[in-house]
Amino acid sequence: MAEVLGAFGVPCEELPDGLIISGGAALHGAQVDSRGDHRIAMSAALLGLLADGESQIDGAEAVDTSFPGFVALMRSLGADIVEETP
Repeated sequence: MAEVLGAFGVPCEELPDGLIISGGAALHGAQVDSRGDHRIAMSAALLGLLADGESQIDGAEAVDTSFPGFVALMRSLGADIVEETP
């Protein structure tokens, strides 16, 4: 998560047992890899919605593991999400 947060411009410090996250940063679009983890993919998608510019989440299909309707729900809330076939 520290890598994903950092890619979007969130200052954070990785600790052996967690993170220290500093708030208030302006978020910018990023390209991140979910590494097949549905939680990271969904977190990155939410960060991308808050960020300026476009974001790309590699491995986002992992979301179907726990939330098959995630993309449809996000679109129904106004998110501009484009799914690309790998």
